[in-house]
Amino acid sequence: MKQVTGFFAALLAGFSSMAQVDTINTQTHQLNTAALKESRASYVVYFADSTGKRTAPIDIWDRSLQVTTNGHGQRIYRFDWSVYRKDTLAATVSATGLLPSFQPLTHDADYTGRGKLSFAFANEVVTVPQDKQRTARDSAFHVVLEQPAFEFPMDLELFALLPFKKTGQRFAMAFYEPGSPKSNYYPLTVTGKEYLPLPGGQKTACWLLRIDYAPGSYATFWIADKTREVLKMKEFFRGRYRYKVRLF
Repeated sequence: MKQVTGFFAALLAGFSSMAQVDTINTQTHQLNTAALKESRASYVVYFADSTGKRTAPIDIWDRSLQVTTNGHGQRIYRFDWSVYRKDTLAATVSATGLLPSFQPLTHDADYTGRGKLSFAFANEVVTVPQDKQRTARDSAFHVVLEQPAFEFPMDLELFALLPFKKTGQRFAMAFYEPGSPKSNYYPLTVTGKEYLPLPGGQKTACWLLRIDYAPGSYATFWIADKTREVLKMKEFFRGRYRYKVRLF
């Protein structure tokens, strides 16, 4: 594992002292790509306080993952994500990358209030494509990824492909948020397995996966064992909870 600083270094060091930590990045090829499939999913996303009372408007997320082949015979993924807030399209994200590594190639986003953002990935270097440069800051943007990282916006799709085997498994997974100054490893723990209730009285077995983002900021994901889909997330940060629940 490459060097990690600050909170993540301390936490990962603690992990290493307790159990084996599997390093997951775009070079280790440890994701369960046999479970990879083209998909479309919609999630309801909302904030709540400690009593469960919703504290903000509900968002609807539409996400899809498609697999194609480029002119060089390489398998390529295309990830699309649309965010709807108060029945208005608030953000769109489109990203591409190589398979089976999930190494990013392009990232294009359009956020209400923030505008358009574009990034290109090559040899672990992130830049703004020349034809998308609008400011001096865009021209100067140059980030070397010390950790060969996945795109953070694809966390729901990538967590579903982790090699789940048993409670207590620990991973260090490299992520990069496009536009940020660096990538980082994030500690993940398989904390258990339980049946998640579904509409109509049904239930399904799920792995519970916890990620620690920063001190006092963490989330648990419910990932269906059979279908390898994230069905629910409960996140805590800044004193409140955020939920993501798959609709269909």
